[in-house]
Amino acid sequence: MNQAENGKRTTQWEKATQWEEATQSEETLQSEKAFQSEKAFRWKKRFHKMFAVFAVVLLALTFFSKSFYNYRLPVVTAALPRQGRLIFTVEETSEFVYAHTESVYADIDGKIREILVDAGDEVKAGQTLMRVETSGTGEMYDVKAGKAGIISWVGVSKGIYVSSTQNTVLYEIAEKSEEWVCSLIISEEQFEHISMESVPVLELVDQNESVEGEISSIFGYESQDLQGYKVNITVRRADAPLAGARVKITIREDSELYDTLIPAAALCKDAAGYYVLAVQENNSVLGEGYKVHRMSVDLLDSDEAYCAVRGLPTDELIVIASTSEIGDGSNVFYEGVDIG
Repeated sequence: MNQAENGKRTTQWEKATQWEEATQSEETLQSEKAFQSEKAFRWKKRFHKMFAVFAVVLLALTFFSKSFYNYRLPVVTAALPRQGRLIFTVEETSEFVYAHTESVYADIDGKIREILVDAGDEVKAGQTLMRVETSGTGEMYDVKAGKAGIISWVGVSKGIYVSSTQNTVLYEIAEKSEEWVCSLIISEEQFEHISMESVPVLELVDQNESVEGEISSIFGYESQDLQGYKVNITVRRADAPLAGARVKITIREDSELYDTLIPAAALCKDAAGYYVLAVQENNSVLGEGYKVHRMSVDLLDSDEAYCAVRGLPTDELIVIASTSEIGDGSNVFYEGVDIG
């Protein structure tokens, strides 16, 4: 009986021990799993932080690399071609003179003893203008006005010797009228755009007043200092004399309508001919970028600011300025600000 009870108790104790060991083993396993799980979580969290730091560093390096790369690139300004007209302008300051003048030459040899008139004096026909002491005889000779008019210029001074064989101009006399003339000298290139139909704008310098005039003649002109064409402009005005008045002359002429105008600064030329540099996108590992490529064009005409060309699409962005020298294929920095 006692042995049976002892055996039963032993069996119960062994079962309790086994259950306790099983329970402890399960708790240990769960603790191990919890520890491993927490360890994995911490590692994962640490990895995320490391990845985030790496990503930030990579982005920063990319940004600074691109910034440094762009900093070293030539900075360009660009513009789109446009339709329009060229404007040819000639400006010069001149002086009004009488419209109809005549030069009077010496017809005797001698020395000027008296000058009785000044420029601007109105004289009558037969009026004595100057007196000449003739060579040889010493007699006094009166130089008289051949017609009525206004002395526009005196070409001699008292005491000088004049000769009938040297074409010495004694004076110029102008007809009294309501017409006045101013003139300017233009170059061969300017002559291509100025015609008798061009409309001059005349502004009196000292009076801040404009007057109307028209081109009366254009002819070849040559002197020691200038060579070109002389443009005479006639003004009809009865209310006030204009002789001697300073005038600013402006002649503007517009060209025909061109499909493609570009700033003059955009046009380049070498041994192969005229060309422009067009901006195009050039994407790389550092991101979006730009480069330029050469496009050949034909020059049709130009003024001081623009050129009319052929062979250039109107949607091509062309370089008009650069901070350093560039050529076909050069990488550039372009901020996207277009100037028309």
